[in-house]
Amino acid sequence: MSDTNSYFRIRLSQVPAELEDIITTHCFECGASGVTEALPFSQPDLTYDPKILHVRAHEMDVFFNERPECNFFDGLLELNEGIKWHIHEEETKDWLEEWKKGFKPFKLVGDFWVVPSWLTPPEECKHPIYIDPGMAFGTGTHATTQMMAFFIHKLSEKYKGDLANWAMLDVGTGTAILAMLAQMSGMGLVAGIEIDPEARRVARENVKLNKLPQIEIPETQIEDIRDQYDVVVANIIDGVLINIKKDLLRVLKPGGHMLLTGILEERDNHFFEKFMENSGLTVVRRIEKDEWVGYWVQS
Repeated sequence: MSDTNSYFRIRLSQVPAELEDIITTHCFECGASGVTEALPFSQPDLTYDPKILHVRAHEMDVFFNERPECNFFDGLLELNEGIKWHIHEEETKDWLEEWKKGFKPFKLVGDFWVVPSWLTPPEECKHPIYIDPGMAFGTGTHATTQMMAFFIHKLSEKYKGDLANWAMLDVGTGTAILAMLAQMSGMGLVAGIEIDPEARRVARENVKLNKLPQIEIPETQIEDIRDQYDVVVANIIDGVLINIKKDLLRVLKPGGHMLLTGILEERDNHFFEKFMENSGLTVVRRIEKDEWVGYWVQS
């Protein structure tokens, strides 16, 4: 019998591809609660979807609430004698709750702190940005988000007198953390666009949570935007930045500021050649953090 706080994961290896469906049926007939396949893939460039590699023998994980009976293993050998397995007993966890335990308030930049919505801000926190990330990218802990927060903070300090009359577009807003930082720093108008519908939903919830209804999170994508902005922010992987370069330049006002992070250091030369050269942009500042590079440029 299994402890109620644990489950069994059986890793099957050397599974012939042509038997996969039959083995899956056998697993469920023996009481499995779930079956997943460990698919090998290649992804040479982060702008492309992963490509599944075709292999003759697969690996599968089979999940049971109780340790499976002998008939499960006997049945596997009847189907193919070459199938191997390893049995793992693992602790059942509420992964969302486990993740929440590790997410603590932290200083993002200046007097701004990122505070999980379920916690109280620490005393030294002057300006909390409440976040409930859900499934969306962007808790503020990633190096690229921190570089972008640094840029927004420096921009707001340098152009304090102008900020209230400026409009900013946050491309790939995620949880809207950067859009909220900009709005709370004094930016006049802020809009965040996002390709992922779940992230748009989370962004709107976070905007509401921080009582910042003036921030817009429209359904619109960058190719459909006709307005121009004083500041354009894009924290997106470098390959995508290159792909949407024309649209990013189009929505930037003449003389406007563009903040770009998400460039892998090893791809920086390629990015600079493809994005910066012959773009009419002047580099105001370049920074590095961990394996990432960020640019503050002006048209």
